[in-house]
This record gives sequence, C-alpha cells and structure tokens, in this order.
Amino acid sequence: MKKNIKVSGILFLVAVIIILPQLAQHALILGPDALFHFNRFFDTEQQIAHGNLQYFITTYGFSQSGRIVNALYGPYIAYFNGFLLYILKSWFWYQIISSIFVCFISGVSMYYLLIRNKINYYYALFIAVLYMLTYGVTAWITTQQFIAWGAMLVPLGLAVATRLISAPQKPINVVEMSLVTTLFIQTHVLSSLILIFIYIIFFVISLFRVTDKYKLWRSLVVAIGITSLLTSNIWVILLAAYHGNHLMSPFLNLFPLKFGVINFPTDNKLLYPFAIIFILQIGTLFFKITNVSFLNRVVTILGAVLLICTLPILPWNYLFTHLPFISILQFPFRFFPFAEALLLLGFGLTLNNLTLAKPVNNISKLIMFIIATLSILLVQNLVYTASLNWSSPNNIIASKTNVSYILNGEKLRQRFYSKNLGAALKVIWKPTSDYLPVKQGAVILHPYNEYNMQIAKNTHNKKTATKTGLRVSWMATKENYHNTGVVKYANDRILINGQTPTKRQYYTTKIGTLMVRSSRGHNVVTITYKPSLSMRLGLLINLISWLIFGGYLLLLGLKKWSQKNAHHF
Repeated sequence: MKKNIKVSGILFLVAVIIILPQLAQHALILGPDALFHFNRFFDTEQQIAHGNLQYFITTYGFSQSGRIVNALYGPYIAYFNGFLLYILKSWFWYQIISSIFVCFISGVSMYYLLIRNKINYYYALFIAVLYMLTYGVTAWITTQQFIAWGAMLVPLGLAVATRLISAPQKPINVVEMSLVTTLFIQTHVLSSLILIFIYIIFFVISLFRVTDKYKLWRSLVVAIGITSLLTSNIWVILLAAYHGNHLMSPFLNLFPLKFGVINFPTDNKLLYPFAIIFILQIGTLFFKITNVSFLNRVVTILGAVLLICTLPILPWNYLFTHLPFISILQFPFRFFPFAEALLLLGFGLTLNNLTLAKPVNNISKLIMFIIATLSILLVQNLVYTASLNWSSPNNIIASKTNVSYILNGEKLRQRFYSKNLGAALKVIWKPTSDYLPVKQGAVILHPYNEYNMQIAKNTHNKKTATKTGLRVSWMATKENYHNTGVVKYANDRILINGQTPTKRQYYTTKIGTLMVRSSRGHNVVTITYKPSLSMRLGLLINLISWLIFGGYLLLLGLKKWSQKNAHHF
C-alpha cells in the first residue's frame, strides 16, 4: 500500500511538471479540437448549472442549435468534464486540471499493466513515466485531441489482453474485461474498436494455449453480455438516431498520408528517446541479446505492426478511397497509443529478463532518471511552444484551420478569462457538421460553410434553453420562411406560436436547419426532443445495469477489505 501511494505521488508530480510551461504562462492552448470539445463540455456544464438536463440535444453549446453531439460522442464522459468545468468556473483551470488528470491516470494505468505482468518496481515506475510523455497522452495538452482520453485507458485494455496469454488458468476475468471495455466505449468509441481488434488477436492465441476452452468461451460471452448492457446508452442511441434520420458522417479524411500519419522526426509525434527505445525493443526479436518470452514476442510484434501502420509507409490514401469501412479510422495515427503502450510493455519485459532476479543497481536507476528527465524536458518544450500563441497581441489561436472568429488577440483572450464561460464561444467557433440530419441524397459540397451560414452566423433569433428543449423567438414584418438557426431530427416535436404546425408551415434545408413560415409580429418556436421507445429502454437498461454492476463491485470490494482485515486479528 505504501509503495502504491509513493508511486501515485511521483506520477502526480510528473503530471504537474509536464504542464508547468503552460501554467507559468497562464496560457490557454486553442488547438485544432479545442473548440469542438469546449462546446461539448460547456453544454453539459450549463445543463448542470441550471438543472436542465438534455441528454440528447445541445441546448447551450454549438450555437444552441439542438444538434445531437454528446449522446453519440460519449455522454457520461461529457457530463464528467462538464461537472469539472462547473466546479472550476474557468477555461484555463479546466484545461490545466483535465491535462493533469489525463497524464496522471495514464501513468497509473501503465504502472498497473506493468505490475500485472510482473515487471520490476523500478522499471515499472520508469516506463509509466515514459508513457505519460508519449504523443498519445500529451495530445490532449497540446492539441486537445480526445484520442488522449482513450490513450489514458489503453494500458488497462492491454492488461485484459495480456492476461489471455499470461494467465492460462484464468485467461478472462469477467469483471475486469467488462469494466475496462465499457470505460473505453463510454470514453472514446474509435479507440475501443482498435482495442477489440487487439482482444481478438490475443483471444485467438489463447485458444491454442488453454486447456478449458469451454470456460474461455463462456467467460467471453458473459463479458460481452455485461459490456453490452453497460454501454447500451451508446449503441442503442446510435442505432435509433440513424433510424429515421440520414445523419452527416463525421469528417472524412481524403488524404490520410498528408493529414494523419507520424512524420518522424519533423512533426514531434515520435520523440527521439522513444524512437530509440522502440528500435531497440524491436531489435530484440532479431538479435539474440536475451531470451525473449512468448508474451514479449507477441506484444513487440503487434506493437511494431501498429507502429508501421502509423507511418507513411502503407498506401492509406488508396485504402481510404477503395475500402470505405477503413476510412472510419480517419487518422492512421489512432493506432499510435496502442503501439506505444505495447512496445513499452515489451521494453519492460526485456529489462526484466536482462536483470533476472538481480536488484536494480544505482547506475541503472541513474540512467533511467536521465532518460526520463530528458524526455520530460522535450515534452515541456512542446507544451511551451504550444502555449506561446496565447500571449500573441494579434492571434491567440494555435490552430486556425476551419475556425471562424469575430474577435482575436486581447479581446478574445479576455473573453476566455471571463467568468461567463459562454462569452468566448459566441465569438469563435469551429463549424463542424458531424451527425447533422441532412436530406437523403442531398449533395453538400461544403458542409462547414453551410453550417456556418445557416446556424453559427445566424444572429436573427433569440434562443433560450427550456426544461423541455429549446425556445426560439424573432420578430417578422412579412409572412415568409424564417431560418430558426436550429436543426430538426425525426424525433423532434415542434410548436409554432403554441400550435402544432402543418407540413406547409415549415421545412428543413439540406443540412436539416428548421425553416418556419413567420406570422407578422412576434414568433415563437419550441423544439422538444422525444426519444423513441428503444432509446428510453436503452437508457433505462443502462442505468439499471450500472446500479447492479456498481453494487456488485461494492460488495466485492467490501469482501476483499474484510478478508484483508481478518488477517490482522
């Protein structure tokens, strides 16, 4: 217990040290994904602040457009971040605390993976620190990519996977597999798809190594069943949302080799210390430096394959064009956190094998300290560089790709410092079009532009969040069709001036924006999202499943605690 507390303290300190350059400059980093996630979490923060929970549509963020975003992008993690923002009441401190959280949990989960695979304490601590410094984790700090929240959990997923090989007597711990996979799906769906691919590889290997295959299959089926129940709020909502709506697909990357791979060493995604460690670890497979265990071979080969997938070696442009199902990946570097964790695990297994049962000497400790310190300094430099834009007199936006803004420089900086968390989001936004209810068969050449003109830049309405959804009002001098600046899904119910409208009183544009025929004078439209029966059942099943599963975990914890204390008497 004391050792775990010490490890936690060291990892937390490293997490704080990583973020020090940003903290010292009191800077907010507005990377390519910052505005999208800021809107997600501002929406849930305002829901919490006003006690006005709208699980399905956005009533505060994304220009109060009524879009379905969080319900499909990890709703529980969105509410977690919204609650964090609600407590902190500051975009700056939210970014600092969330970055420390991601780094710290990444280190703890990596340490857990290494100890589970019997890596020496000093090696485990050293490698856990290194993992905190990898691109997959630090991407949240420097570019606000949510891939980091998935990377935070990758070692836990690998702990489940490696158990399939390292524990032939009990290759699947049903509770562990269910909980870890659920956390992945609830946090970052795309990362969970890669994790499931890795599970399959380890499971197939396990089939050839275990004696009780029936028990293996039974445990897997039970774990799948529990995970399905614990994630029903994701997949049921996703299926139901597509039923009756033709949803705009997320960003399609047509040039993954240009925007989506690791260009070593120019783009700083793969730092030199990690490149050297990975090369050395892969080299152990070809040079008889030490006896490499079967598990080490598996994790190293798989890590090397995934690393190759992130480099501009494979014909990704061709694959994305001719195999559309692969394009859901968007960026090949999504494999990178898994490659990093696998190769670092292999490195730990190799270090273990080299020293065998010998204690780690002071020279080894010094070398590890120097490597870790050098790596920390390199990452701190990246954080420092990413923070520099904030102090610029003219442009504080680190990434302006597809970003629209009314203010910049000092005026925008003051908006982000404001206690009014929504003040900045009214003058700077990224017009993403994911999951808009577009017309089937409609040709939309520039969805970002359409969203900008019809919704984000539409200032002709007064929008108010209500207990049931959204209220939009405006004044009209003529009886013509008016752009309400909100989108309409199949399950949305609308009232125009308190009356249920006829089909002639409204229509939707190509991207689903609601157009309403105005009456002269004051007009009011209310939008309420009415979830289908399957959606309501999906949520109900999910909540009941979590209560039962949480209760079981609590009883399991109390049982272990009582057994532990019984030994002291």
